[in-house]
Amino acid sequence: MKTALRTVLNGIGLVIAIPFIIWGKLGVLFGSERLYVESAYALSIAPGYMGAVIRRAFYWALLPESPWDLGVEFGSVITHADARMSKNVYIGSYCLIGRCRIGSGVLIASRVSVLSGRRQHRLHDEGASYEERFQEITIDQGAWIGEGSVVMANVGKGAIVGAGSVVVKPVPDGATVAGNPAKPLGEQSQINTR
Repeated sequence: MKTALRTVLNGIGLVIAIPFIIWGKLGVLFGSERLYVESAYALSIAPGYMGAVIRRAFYWALLPESPWDLGVEFGSVITHADARMSKNVYIGSYCLIGRCRIGSGVLIASRVSVLSGRRQHRLHDEGASYEERFQEITIDQGAWIGEGSVVMANVGKGAIVGAGSVVVKPVPDGATVAGNPAKPLGEQSQINTR
């Protein structure tokens, strides 16, 4: 019964998201992410459980990989149409997720920014213009990203990033890091059973 209800709600969410999906798809087809981003921001403020269902349908239809169990809470936006999400990914409220690949079972707390690398923009000599240099960031399977963190480098499998941390260097599998810049906290205890 629960699965049937979830399927019906996902279908309703997909129908509601269709205008936004079309608008976003047009942008992707014509090589501009602007229309995609406009749609993603518009849907980010859809409230409640149905808002989460509509966002799930939108990302399922537009991202190269995005499952039907993706959780994207109120105010959060996946800002690049080439981001890839795996199963059982949860993204808390007010997050900005850039060009990334997120593995299964990843939990991202609220107010997290996953940037598209450390050096996204390069100013030209005249300073008036810049070029975008996006890098794909990987947050591997089972990682946890704490409240208010900023992630600019890869995070390994089962790693934990403490709240408020700024990740500027890759985090190894199973490591626990915290701080600005994020540094290892020592040997990880065996409480992580993922």
